Amino acid sequence: MRTKIMTATVLAALATASFAQAGEGEGEYDALLSDGNSTAGFTTSGQISWIVDGVEQLFDQSFYFRRGGDNREYVLGDGGLDNIGSFVTDTNPFRDQAPDAFGNLYADGSGLEIETIFTLRGGNEGSGRADLAESITIRNTGLESISLSFFQYVDFDLGGDSSDDMGWIVNGNTVRQEDDQFSVAEVVVTPAPDLWSVGNYPDLIDALNDDDIDNLDNNNHAEGDVAWAFQWNITLAAGESFIISKDKSIVPAPGALALLGLSAGLVAPRRRR
Repeated sequence: MRTKIMTATVLAALATASFAQAGEGEGEYDALLSDGNSTAGFTTSGQISWIVDGVEQLFDQSFYFRRGGDNREYVLGDGGLDNIGSFVTDTNPFRDQAPDAFGNLYADGSGLEIETIFTLRGGNEGSGRADLAESITIRNTGLESISLSFFQYVDFDLGGDSSDDMGWIVNGNTVRQEDDQFSVAEVVVTPAPDLWSVGNYPDLIDALNDDDIDNLDNNNHAEGDVAWAFQWNITLAAGESFIISKDKSIVPAPGALALLGLSAGLVAPRRRR
């Protein structure tokens, strides 16, 4: 089983290195962002790390799509929708000299483009708080209309532990996940997803990766190794765009701040991917 144990200082140094290399990350990352007390590691298919005050909180975030006529879902960068460009940049240079934003552009050559941009904002050291803003723009640059379903899949292991979480949906556009140490909330600012599901690993990700058409079931609650997904069903006329704006925030659970000093600087071993 692959494990990953690094100090926060080493992670910050790797993030600076990725910035200097115009977006090329270290090891398993295509980009490693850093801001305040937080780092976030990305590949061109999604996000595989979010460390806050030395604690690894995220196992996986990835995005899938299904065009009209497709007989299954594809992860971004697959199914003929190729990554054609990436960037990293520092949007907060007064705080540090490390990259805190990462963007990707995908296209299929026939009019469909999907652009993803992530912007990391860490909190003060020891606060246990961090924020990740996400913008996804889906464009039709062709001459014919395009129909597709777009999926976001997320699997947090709060506190580095995958077994003791609880997750639920609020008002169809907000998901919350908590354990006894941390709480994460994601708010879809606009537009609200058409379907959603909170479930358990690996059920949701297995469904998205199989060879069948899958739609979410609006399940609202799960406990244990929690994962969740959103689904937008979209039709774009020629020249139209569809913009998804959302925000994730991690905060300590009540009474957990005293524990952060004990765990800061170490990253919990990751489970098998």
